Amino acid sequence: MGRVTGRSIGLFFLKYFLYIFMGIVLTVLALVCVFIMLLASNLVYPADYAEDQARSAVERIQTAERLTEELIPDLCRYTVFDKDGRVLSGDMGEKEAAQAWDVVNGKRFNGGSYFGAPYYLEIPREAECCVLRYQLIVQYRSAVLRKYLPSPEVLLLVVFLVMVLMIILSVAVRFHVTVRRQLSPLAAAADRIQNQDLDFTISYGPVKEINSILAAMDEMRMALKESLEKQWRMEQTKNEQMSALAHDLKTPLTLVRGNTELLDDTETTEEQRSYIDCIMDSTLQMQDYVQMMIEVIRSSVSMPVDRHYKDVTDFLEELKRQADSLCAVHHVKLQWKCSDFTEKIYAQPALLARAFMNIFSNAAEHTPDGGTILFEGRQDETHFVFTISDTGSGFTESALAHAKEQFYMDDDSRHAAGSHYGMGLYIVDTIVKQHDGIVLLENVTASSEEESGLTVQGNARMRGGAKVTVKIPRSHPGT
Repeated sequence: MGRVTGRSIGLFFLKYFLYIFMGIVLTVLALVCVFIMLLASNLVYPADYAEDQARSAVERIQTAERLTEELIPDLCRYTVFDKDGRVLSGDMGEKEAAQAWDVVNGKRFNGGSYFGAPYYLEIPREAECCVLRYQLIVQYRSAVLRKYLPSPEVLLLVVFLVMVLMIILSVAVRFHVTVRRQLSPLAAAADRIQNQDLDFTISYGPVKEINSILAAMDEMRMALKESLEKQWRMEQTKNEQMSALAHDLKTPLTLVRGNTELLDDTETTEEQRSYIDCIMDSTLQMQDYVQMMIEVIRSSVSMPVDRHYKDVTDFLEELKRQADSLCAVHHVKLQWKCSDFTEKIYAQPALLARAFMNIFSNAAEHTPDGGTILFEGRQDETHFVFTISDTGSGFTESALAHAKEQFYMDDDSRHAAGSHYGMGLYIVDTIVKQHDGIVLLENVTASSEEESGLTVQGNARMRGGAKVTVKIPRSHPGT
């Protein structure tokens, strides 16, 4: 990884904190200027205006023969008490009057620790006492504004909080847009690498930490590209070799078929003729497989499937003939149990027969001489169900879980034979999936052996023979 440039992500965040801080400072300065302009324009009274008015009215209230509301200064409220604390007159409420009398008698602190706390001023008179109530806050000169608006300090505080909120929101939106823009190369690179679109150049941004991740992803991109190119070259080489091998196989198969046809023209016994027919059929089948392999290699995709409806009974008769020949070669018995089939199967018969013959071949090679292979065919409400069981050694636990995987070979399993290379059940599973079916693997249990009539020899009962079930849908998925 080369040297990564860019600013630290800490500076990136600090920049936006500074935006918020500067925005708050400018808001405070602006509101202070507005407040000063309000004071200068005589639209509001200073905070100590009410106190000055109250103190300037003391002498006037003390010397007045009769106390009236006209003597009470603006922005003040009053209550007149007698010597015993009874309210004689005033515009304070009952609670406010009680608080004022407590302040006069020293029972309550004059003023308060909160904004807008009331203050009380005692003005003695003959046989009575007048108490003025005022607040040390800025107030509007207009009585209408005092009635419908909060005090200027409160109003400015509300404006300040709203402005701060707007600043934070605007910075957050800008931060979101910037972060999204900075992370877009990261998301774009990850998306293209995920889709294996590796021919692109990564664009770096100003943030050092993000650039470090992008640099690591760029190295991963190049490594993945090299790996895929290497894999592609290996696949090409393998396909070329397999294509050449498949082509070369056609020559000996042609010779075998030609000599078999010549042998067929000679005088032979009935038994010899059956052997010749078996060789001829197997040769034709091998030629079909070779041609199919050539087509697969040329197309570089999965095996082509040309499905059509086929009578199940006819399909099984052809399959039984091939299976009989295979079992005879391996000296094992074939039991065939099939119920009546009322529908046709939608399949490519030759391809599906190839899958079944792979199962039969695997079973025959792992069933002792004189053993038994049982084929059962039936139909339920939704599927054609075909089961092939044998009296061989069965599957290991590992094989039951992985036998359908490509190239899987378990040293202790039935798939360790060098002739299979771990492809038999993988091919079966692939073909059955192309027919929208499923393959199930299990071992034959004692109860199922007795029900099916399988002959168990030697120590096979210790594990039970293998059982492979193939289920093919009865109806075409598109219907």
